[in-house]
Amino acid sequence: MKITLSRQDLLAAVNKVKSVVASKSALPILSHILLETGESSVKLTATDLKISIESETDCAVERPGAMTVQCQRLSMILAELPADADVTLELIENNVAELRCGKVCTKLFCQAPDEFPPVKAFPETGAMVLKQSMLKNIFQKTSFAICSDQSRYNLTGLLFELRDGRLTVVATDGRRMSMAVADEEVDANDIRVIVPAKMIHELETLLASDGDSTVDVWVEESHAAFAFDRLRIVSALIEGNFPNYDAVVPKKHDREIVLTTTDFIRSMRLSLAVTSDKFRSVRVVAGNGSLKVQVKTPEVGEFEDEIPTSYDGEPVEIAFNPAFILDVLRYISGEKVCLLLKDTSSPGIIKPYTDAPQDNYVNVVMPIRI
Repeated sequence: MKITLSRQDLLAAVNKVKSVVASKSALPILSHILLETGESSVKLTATDLKISIESETDCAVERPGAMTVQCQRLSMILAELPADADVTLELIENNVAELRCGKVCTKLFCQAPDEFPPVKAFPETGAMVLKQSMLKNIFQKTSFAICSDQSRYNLTGLLFELRDGRLTVVATDGRRMSMAVADEEVDANDIRVIVPAKMIHELETLLASDGDSTVDVWVEESHAAFAFDRLRIVSALIEGNFPNYDAVVPKKHDREIVLTTTDFIRSMRLSLAVTSDKFRSVRVVAGNGSLKVQVKTPEVGEFEDEIPTSYDGEPVEIAFNPAFILDVLRYISGEKVCLLLKDTSSPGIIKPYTDAPQDNYVNVVMPIRI
């Protein structure tokens, strides 16, 4: 195998796949990336056995073939070469990869390409087509609530559910739940799978934030694949049952408190600054046209604030983790936010405030005992 391409193109492709490469692994081949030539391109593949990323870039193919290269070393070498230079990568005898760039010549020992784990294949057709920006948006709005406790394995991913053309994603760690619904219908069969957190975070990084570019999505019983912009990400899915999120959302709230989003964010940030790892709690009291915010933390200090609101009903007092509130508020772009409360011990709901009732973005936060 022998190819020539720009240093920038090769480094960009390496950077797209290297996030799944383990720094230490019982299998040395997992620290490598696989390079395979096409007619006038090269495909780079990295895997940790659960998630695989493939990235394709154009090159001049002088001799077709395949090789593996230690990912971290290749990335470090490319980062030091001139930005506008071309590099030649060649597999020479005894599984040695040679990289040339101007007067620079580097040789790296590598492993046989047939030792590299195979990546799950999907058919060329049959994918559902989604807008990248939409998918990235609903992932970002919910992924912060994914559980990190591996003993609750079925919660360590994001529920990806398609029902009657309505795409819903849900995350929960038992103390909070975040649900977002796509703003466009999807023409595909019903799906209900749990996508691992690592896969979701990779997609959040790689998907486009705006524009009309699309992503092809395949979902099978045990794996899912997302293909876009000459990239393909394949992941094993999480086995297990995800909680019934419809049952988690309280159906009745006696008190609706509408707040200015910026005021609520500022107050929660100040509250968080006066809490500690051991005492992460802010008390709020709604009534008489205001939301009073209070924090008292041993060995730290106290904080009080008052936010105007249109709510003038019966007072209610409740406590939350301010970090959980802020996780939600940073993804609410509207000028106003709605806090729905029932009583001191029932979960609260946070969602964007709109004139027309809608539930496209709903967050449930469990209270802290006062």
